Amino acid sequence: MNFKSKLMLILILCLVSCIGAYFIITKMYDNLENQFFEKCRIESKTGARIMSEMMEFMVKNNILKEAELFDTNYREIKGTNPKKYSTMYDAVFDKHIQNIEDVFLKDPDIDFAVLIDKNGYISTHNRKYSKVETGDYKTDIINSRSKRIYLSFPAIKKALEYRGNDTIKTLYHRDTGEIMWNIGAPVKFREKHWGTFLIGVSLERINALKQSMSIMIIVVMFIILGLTLLAIIAIIPKKLLAKEMDIKSGEGIL
Repeated sequence: MNFKSKLMLILILCLVSCIGAYFIITKMYDNLENQFFEKCRIESKTGARIMSEMMEFMVKNNILKEAELFDTNYREIKGTNPKKYSTMYDAVFDKHIQNIEDVFLKDPDIDFAVLIDKNGYISTHNRKYSKVETGDYKTDIINSRSKRIYLSFPAIKKALEYRGNDTIKTLYHRDTGEIMWNIGAPVKFREKHWGTFLIGVSLERINALKQSMSIMIIVVMFIILGLTLLAIIAIIPKKLLAKEMDIKSGEGIL
């Protein structure tokens, strides 16, 4: 095989190796991302089932009446900004639901986990987002997010419209500036649609995985290109190298 043929072969192998490495690394990333969201999907479905069972428990034990559970007469709480509302069940949910919601936050990838009714009303947010209002809007919009109606947010509205038997994933642009994934599972009470159990998935780990993938691809490409250069040098004819050396020697004499 002559030099030109060897060179072409090496370049083709380099190209194939680069493409192969890229696809292998991206496939690894896709698998990790799928595992990540599958975990969150299961947590959302689990939360929805628990909430349905809690509603059944509260009605059976006369903690709430069914009519109270489905109350949509949102009464504005005066002096709140953003506006907050109360219902016939919100105080009961604060007592019985919040602790369950907070258990899901033990997963560091979950930023919030809430039960939200079909109209976008969150009676009881996680404890870390249910602090007493200070009167400062910038502080309260972050720390005091309970008893608000969130139907105006497209990602939440889309999650509430889902009536399937699994979960729905939507990209949520939060009013506090964060961007995260929402994963919601419908919540029913005695076959009647009540709302959704919604978890907010932080993108921090996903972004870290993407960054690691990019670095890995760059490193592998440099290794392949380095090996390709060494292979090219190895197949350069000795006569050509000798001629090059002679030319350099002659330049040195001049």
